[in-house]
Formats: sequence, structure tokens, C-alpha cells
Amino acid sequence: MSMRIAPLAAAVLAALALAPAARALPPEEECPRFFPDFRCDRVDRYEGFVPPMMHPYLFEEPFITTGVSAWGIWHEFPGDSILDGGHLWVAALQARLAITDRLAFIATKDGWVDRNPGLHLLGDSRGWADLAAGFKYALVDEPEIPFILTPSLRFETTTGSLDVVQGNGDGVLIPAVSAAWGRGRFHVIGDVGMQIPLDPDKESTSVFYHLHLDYALHRFFVPFVAVGGFTYTDGGDGSNLVKIRGGDEVEIGAAQELLGEDPEEAYDYGSLGSPGMAGHTVVAGQVGVRVPVNDHLILGAAWEMPLTESRDVLRQRATVNVVLEF
Repeated sequence: MSMRIAPLAAAVLAALALAPAARALPPEEECPRFFPDFRCDRVDRYEGFVPPMMHPYLFEEPFITTGVSAWGIWHEFPGDSILDGGHLWVAALQARLAITDRLAFIATKDGWVDRNPGLHLLGDSRGWADLAAGFKYALVDEPEIPFILTPSLRFETTTGSLDVVQGNGDGVLIPAVSAAWGRGRFHVIGDVGMQIPLDPDKESTSVFYHLHLDYALHRFFVPFVAVGGFTYTDGGDGSNLVKIRGGDEVEIGAAQELLGEDPEEAYDYGSLGSPGMAGHTVVAGQVGVRVPVNDHLILGAAWEMPLTESRDVLRQRATVNVVLEF
């Protein structure tokens, strides 16, 4: 009998010896509420979702992330626009910081602009874009559905260069709300918002809207289509000045009348403050592909063209993007 009891007694003694050590272990540390520790079990962008690429200065995805996003844009002007053809280049960098699991600081507009209009009177110009930043908050966050709804509010400054149609007015408020939903490999991201200038004589007022649809054919290959547009509720008074060759300046409204062009705006990248814009609607489409290299690095390329007869200063656009998240 004693031989059968010995193993059991040894096990009990071992458990008693280990018990104090187990009690001495520190309690599991909770994840911080502010500036989350990314080693914790935290969901930022839902699995399978990729960021949209259309109108990056305006279309803000609903996910709460931390990282940087580098953009390169080549934009061609129509031959029948006030710019008489030509193109511009934009190089920009965005930054996002998750303050909590639901709140993020976002800096979504900056960059260097190289504008080369076809109209000989205007000449080439280069300069900095305005700066825009603000906050977004995930009001509804249900990863098990999956569905997320995120309002945001940004302010665009007037720090940019007038030479590249920036720096007009007293700034612009940009309230918006974006949402995302998915089913299997299919994902939808959309938004609606407004550009509300503090000086409506210098910049036009508009409603913007976007819809991004993608299907993950492979973990590393996610093709997508997107559509987005602007409906202007008010125009400026046409008093913004534009430089012409020789250093002289002329009001944008007078230039449009002189050239016999219909009122048009600077698309998503700026505001001319053109008169007569109320009721004017521009819609464009985009096709592209995202390549999620890993959980931190996402590449992307896209091509864009107008879908409506009204097209502002867009003939076509090519965009590349590199996203690095932490």
C-alpha cells in the first residue's frame, strides 16, 4: 500500500512547493487606454481590408491606425479646361496616430506640387500645398460583423503657395463620416463629407462622397474599383488672383470669362473660388490594385478618369501609394 501512496504524496508535496512561487507572479498587465501598446491584443484595420486610394486628401478610411502614407500623383488637365491641357505632379506624406483604440489624430494634406499647364499665358509653377489635420473617432466598432463607422473633423490651413492654387481664403472645415463593411473576401468602404470654407468668397463649398469596392483574389493581390465625386453648393466670387507669364496677375473669374470657359474648380486638391459653381457635379471612377506585403506594409497603384460630362480639371490621373503602419 505504501508503494502506491508514495507517488501521490510526492505530487502533493511538489504542488505545495510550487504554489508560493505561482502566487508571487505579478498580475497580468492591462493594455493602456491611451496611446495603445501595439503588443496588446488590439484590432486596428480589420483583417482583409485595405485602405482606399481615391482623392487621398479627402477620402479618409474609418479604421484607427498608426503609421505614415506616402503618395505620388500625376494628374493631366483636359485640353478644353481653363488650363488648356498640361499636367501636375504631387508628392505628399500623410501621418496617423492612434491615441486610443477609437480616437486618432490624422494629418492628411501636405506635399510639393509641380504644375505645368498647357496654356502658355500661365507658365509653370511650383510650391507647397496647404496643410490639413484633425481627429477621427470610431463611433461604432464591431469587428465580428465586421462593421465600423467613424466621424472625423479636419481643418485645412492657408499655408500653401498661391502659385499652385493654394493659400486662398481663411481655411476650410472638413467634417465627414466614413464606414466599412465586409463579407468574406469582399469589402466596402465609403464616406460622405463637406468642404466648408471660412471665407466663402475665396473658396467654393462642396459635398464630397466616395465608394470603394475590393475583392481579395489573394492575400497579396487585392484589385479594387472606386467612384467618387463633388457636388458644389456654392461658388466663390472669382476674385482670387492667378499669375500669368511676366509676373502680372488676373482674377480667376475674369480669366474664365476671357477664355470663354464654363466655371470649373481645382478638383480635390484645391479651390479656385470660381463663381457660378452652385449645382455643379463632378464624378470620377478609379481602378487599381493593393498589395499587402505584410501586416505593416501595403503598396498600391491606381488610374482615374471622369465619368460625367462635367469634369473640372481632370482628364486622367495615375496614383501610387506606400503605407507603413505600426
